Amino acid sequence: MRVLLMTDSYHPTIDGMVFVVDSVKKSLEKLGHEVFIIAPDPGEKDRVEGVIYFPSVEFSTYKGYFVPIYPSNKIEIIRDLNPDVIHSHGLTLMGLKGLIAAHTLKIPYVVTMGTMVTDVMKYYMPVKLPTEMMEKLSWVYLRQLLNHSDAVVSFTSPILEELAEQGVTPRDTAVVTAGVDTDIFHPIPEPEGLRESMGLVGKRAIMCVGRLSFEKHVEEVVRSLKLLPDDVDLIIDGDGPAREYIEQVIHEEGLESRTHLIGFVTREELPMYYSMLQVVVTASRFETQGLSLMEAMACRVPLVAPDVRAFKEILTDNENGYLYDGKGDISVMAKRVIEALDSVDDRMRDAAMERARFFSEDSSARKLEVLYERVIEAKKERLASKGRHKGRSQ
Repeated sequence: MRVLLMTDSYHPTIDGMVFVVDSVKKSLEKLGHEVFIIAPDPGEKDRVEGVIYFPSVEFSTYKGYFVPIYPSNKIEIIRDLNPDVIHSHGLTLMGLKGLIAAHTLKIPYVVTMGTMVTDVMKYYMPVKLPTEMMEKLSWVYLRQLLNHSDAVVSFTSPILEELAEQGVTPRDTAVVTAGVDTDIFHPIPEPEGLRESMGLVGKRAIMCVGRLSFEKHVEEVVRSLKLLPDDVDLIIDGDGPAREYIEQVIHEEGLESRTHLIGFVTREELPMYYSMLQVVVTASRFETQGLSLMEAMACRVPLVAPDVRAFKEILTDNENGYLYDGKGDISVMAKRVIEALDSVDDRMRDAAMERARFFSEDSSARKLEVLYERVIEAKKERLASKGRHKGRSQ
C-alpha cells in the first residue's frame, strides 16, 4: 500500500503531532507499506531528507509553525506519488489541500482529529475576533472538512463523541491511539549524579512535560506548588510561546528555588528524568490523547490529570493514575498530587506502564492498516456505483 501523510507541523517544530507522524511512518513501513510525507517548507536548513515540501511562510503568531501558501495545491505532485490513500494530520490549510487533491484524484481521504483547534484559536489567531464567533466559524469549516472525508480518526473515543455533538458525521470513524515507542520509553535506573546536578538531593520530584503553550495551563501546576510540601520540586520540560509567561508566574510566586525549567529535552533523554519522579502532573484540558504523558507512563510514572477528554479513557483513578476535577482550581489538583506523593507504589507504577504499553506503535499501525483497506474498498464501490448510474442515464 502507498500511503501519503500530510501534516500541518513537522520538524523542526516540536509538538505531539510531529512525533505521531514519525511514528505512523515508521510503524507502517515495518508492515511493508510505502509511506510519503508532505509538510510545509521550513526552509532549506531545516528540511528532512525524503520529505516533500510545499512552499510556506512562518505563522506570525506562533514562532516555529509554518503555513503552506495558496493558490497552488500541488495536485501534480500527489498524482505522481500515486498514493492509495491520503491521511491528513492537519486540519487547516494542509488538511484542505489534501481534501481537494483527494477529491480531484478520486483517492480516499482520511483525517486525524489530533488537535481541538477551537480550544486554541483565542491564543494564536492573527486576527482577533470574539471567541464565540471564532468557535462558530471554525465548526462550520471543520464540519465541512470532516464530513467530506472518507474517515475521521481520533486518538480516543471522547473526541469522537464531541465531534458528533457538533454535527460531524463522516462516512467512517476509527479510534486509533498514537503509538508509544517502547524501544525508547521504558523504565531505566536513575542515572548517577543527575539528582545532584539538579539540586534535588533529599527532594521529591514531580514534572510537567510537553510543549509550553497557553492551552496547557502549566502555570496552574506552578501555582499549586505552594500548596505542596516543601520537599517537593517541579521540573518543567519543553519550550514554546508560553515560556515567558510561565517564567513570570514562577517569579511572582517566589518559586525559583523549587522550579527547574530544563527546556526542550530530546525524547531519548526523557526516560532518565522520568527515572527519578514520583508523578507527572498536567493541568491541560486540551489533550486528545497526550502522547508525551503516555510515554511517561511507559516509564512507570503515574499521572495526575484532569478528568476530561482523553484522560478519562486512558486513566483509571487510583489504579494507574489520579484524576481530579479539571476546572482550574489548583487546590483540587494539589490535593490529588499530595495523595499521589504519599501513595504511589510498585502496583500503581506497573499498572501505568502496562496501560501505556497497550498502545504500542505496532498495534496502532495495524489498526490504521485495517482502516485504510476499508476506505479504499468503500471508495472503489462508490466510484463503481456512480459509473453504473451514469451508464444507465446515458
